[in-house]
Amino acid sequence: MISGTYDLSVEVEGKTMKEIALFVAEKLAPIKGVLSTTTHFILKRYKKDGVLFEENQDNKRLVITP
Repeated sequence: MISGTYDLSVEVEGKTMKEIALFVAEKLAPIKGVLSTTTHFILKRYKKDGVLFEENQDNKRLVITP
């Protein structure tokens, strides 16, 4: 189930960003009824379905600076 701005969410794995971009451009975007696409990249997972992958360890989140 999904709500909000998007009607469908597709999770794709690829070896490179170029490989994913080609999939979107050549396979997903040409489908009849697809008006537009928005691509987001998952850089690192910290938890999935409420379960922490690294419990009881120091916070190792990547530092983001302007």
